[in-house]
Amino acid sequence: MKFHNKKKKSSRGRAKWHALMTIIAVLMVVGTGCSVGFGQNSRKNWEKNIAQETVQVEGLEGEYTLLFLTDTHVVIKDSEVSAQEAEDQESRYPMFVNAEGVPAEEQFPEWIQYANEKKVDAVLLGGDIIDSPSEANLQWLKEQLEALDMPYLYINGNHDWTYPWEYMTDMGRERYLPLLEPFMQGNTAFQRLNLGGLVILGIDDSTNQVDAQALDRYREALMDNRPVIVMAHVPFMTQSALSKAVEAWNSPVVIGAGNFGGIYPNEESEKFISLTTAADSPVELVLAGHVHFYDRDVIEGEKNVPQVVGAAGYQGNAVLIHITGTEN
Repeated sequence: MKFHNKKKKSSRGRAKWHALMTIIAVLMVVGTGCSVGFGQNSRKNWEKNIAQETVQVEGLEGEYTLLFLTDTHVVIKDSEVSAQEAEDQESRYPMFVNAEGVPAEEQFPEWIQYANEKKVDAVLLGGDIIDSPSEANLQWLKEQLEALDMPYLYINGNHDWTYPWEYMTDMGRERYLPLLEPFMQGNTAFQRLNLGGLVILGIDDSTNQVDAQALDRYREALMDNRPVIVMAHVPFMTQSALSKAVEAWNSPVVIGAGNFGGIYPNEESEKFISLTTAADSPVELVLAGHVHFYDRDVIEGEKNVPQVVGAAGYQGNAVLIHITGTEN
C-alpha cells in the first residue's frame, strides 16, 4: 500500500508538473505570438497574384521597377462611430477578402513588405485603397504608407473619399476630399512623381470624368520632354476593357464608351484623351483600376497608348511593371 501511495503521489506530481509546463508554454506563445491562434502568424497563408509587365521606352536611361496596386477596399472596423457607419462597415467588410478568406487589411501590409523586400523604385496606388474616408481607415492608411522605404503615388478612387449616403455629393467633396490631401501631395486632382528620366502622373477621374483642375498641369507636364506613365482610376475606352466590363458589370464602365451605353467623355476628358494619344505624346503607359479585372489593350488615337488595368487588390492581385530603355 505504501508503494501504491508513493506511485499515486508521483503521478500527481508529474501531472502538476506537466500542467505547469503547459501553462508556461501557453504564456510564452501568447507573449510571442508564435502559435496558431495568436499574433500575426495566426493569419492564413495566401497567394499573391502578380502580373508582370515590361515597357520599353526609346532613349530612356536606367531601369525602373514599379508595384501597381489598386482596389484593395480596406475597411477598418471602429466601434466608436455612428450606427450608420458601423452598419456600413459590417456589411462591406466581408465583401473584400481573397480566395483564402484573408481580409484586405491583412493583405495590404504584406504588399508593403513585398515592396520593401523587392526594393521597387515606387509604389503606385490606383484608388479605392480604402473603402471610405473614415477616421480609422485614414489612420491605418497613414501607418501603412509610413512603412514604405520608397516613394509612392496615390490617386483617388470613387470610394476613398465617399460614403454610400454621401456619394459624390458637394458636401462630401468639401468634407472628405481634403482628408486625402496629405497622401496626395496636397492635391487630390493631380500628382507627379519624378524618377530620374521617368515621370509618373496621377490624374483624378474618380467621378467618371477627368478632374478639370488636373488638365492644365497635365498639359504642362507632357511638355517636359521625358517619358510619362499616367495613372487614373477609371479606365479609358479600349475594345478589350469595354467587352470585359460589359461581361463583368453588365455595363461598359469605361470613359469614352458612350456610344456603347457607357460613359460619354465631357470636354475635359476628351482633351485628356486627345493629349494622351497625340502623335507627339510622351505617354508610354496608362494604368487604371476600378473594374476589378485585369486587362491589357491600347487606347487608340494618333498614337496608340497601352493601357494596363489592374485586377482587384483585395483578391490578392498586383502588377509589377518593369520600365527599360530600348537596346541600340
